[in-house]
Amino acid sequence: MYKSRENQHMIDILFVLSLFCVFAVSSVVIILFGAHIYRSTVSQMDDNYTARTSIAYITEKIRQADEKNAIEIRNENGHQILMMTTMIDNTAYATSLYEYDGWLYELFARTDIELPLDAGQPIMEIQELTFSQISPRLLSVSFVDGTGDSTSLYISTHSNTEVSHE
Repeated sequence: MYKSRENQHMIDILFVLSLFCVFAVSSVVIILFGAHIYRSTVSQMDDNYTARTSIAYITEKIRQADEKNAIEIRNENGHQILMMTTMIDNTAYATSLYEYDGWLYELFARTDIELPLDAGQPIMEIQELTFSQISPRLLSVSFVDGTGDSTSLYISTHSNTEVSHE
């Protein structure tokens, strides 16, 4: 009778230990799975943030400069530059957007002053940036962001003018 209780007690202990091990392994698997999902979600959110921020930034700059004969696409030193001119106190100023050294740059300066490309302010990492005019009121902007994802967008101008090319 004593051995029977000892065997039953041993079986109870083994059952509890095996149940605990199953619980522990399940917990670790669920934690690892959750960590993987979290990492991939954060990565996707970062990629979306970068793309959407770039799109919103460029679109807003073009919308701010949407006046007759204010937007111009230039090529300087092998770089395509979107120049948006505005008048402040009878002086012409230009906001220029361009890719330089792997970054989207913005340069705000008087139009009668020539500054080097590195004089601008780096805004965000971007590998490639191109501008083209599709129709008199439609601009195309294409870029490759820092992660290598390419994005294209079309921006309709309301000023009813063609973008000049120089």
